[in-house]
Amino acid sequence: MRPRFLAAGLTLCTIIAAPTAASADTPADFSAVQVRTAVNHKTAAAMDAYWTPRRMANAKPAPVPAAPGTAATTAAPDGKPVTVPGSAPVTRGVPETTGRLLFSANGGDWICSATVVAGNNRSVIATARHCGFNDGGTNFRYAPDYNGGNAPHGWWDWRSAGWATGGDGITNDLAFIVLNQKDGRPVGDVVGTNGIAFNQAVNQYAYIVGIPAATDVKHRCEGNAYAGPQGQQLMDNCDGMSGGASGGSWNINWQPEGWAYQVGTFFGSYGAAAAGSYYGSLAYDIWNGAQNA
Repeated sequence: MRPRFLAAGLTLCTIIAAPTAASADTPADFSAVQVRTAVNHKTAAAMDAYWTPRRMANAKPAPVPAAPGTAATTAAPDGKPVTVPGSAPVTRGVPETTGRLLFSANGGDWICSATVVAGNNRSVIATARHCGFNDGGTNFRYAPDYNGGNAPHGWWDWRSAGWATGGDGITNDLAFIVLNQKDGRPVGDVVGTNGIAFNQAVNQYAYIVGIPAATDVKHRCEGNAYAGPQGQQLMDNCDGMSGGASGGSWNINWQPEGWAYQVGTFFGSYGAAAAGSYYGSLAYDIWNGAQNA
């Protein structure tokens, strides 16, 4: 299946440790699978001062870590399936909830993609772990429904974040960020929320949505997904999802209203295939903490 453009508009055997606080300036420890969190202590004024127009314009696609080697077995869903539908104050869907993520790490400024997902606080966005969380990233800022340099709802600063350390470089390449409200409203009340689901079968028809830096507009691939040798989600023939699309959504069951169920995040390539993380019970625990923050 050829990609379409969107108009503007795995069993885990390791015991998961209890969430531990980590400074946004402290690199994650990848020696074991555990949950890490970080909190933003900067004021809105400080964030505005940091993200000058020049700094935003010069931000580059986040570097993608090398894909891991193969393993002998294929991982499977690791817990009870959970689905949370998307919602919207008006008819909104994946295009409106997809946006551009900015952050700083390792002395540079970077871009990824992210998606507003369902949650009790209507303030959670989903992205990839390698979008700063490998490297003590900070200054996270998000523009929902971003397309071609246009941020129709402005930029939203981060409040806190949670992610997973350990595991292979793709399967756990996931993170959830809680955004501050803007003008007294959570982001989900402004653009709606995409659905989210956990412990779903991988071999389903899927949709990947992100914002490649090369075009700076939303891009979609779709096709039959399948499990990689370490539980990654893979899809063939996904052209055009280049740097900057990292952290975009991996979705199933696209609804007539335009939202879908996000079941992972886009990582990059694994050989010739597009690859993404898998939302199992570990992802559920991190998302659940974020949605109740």
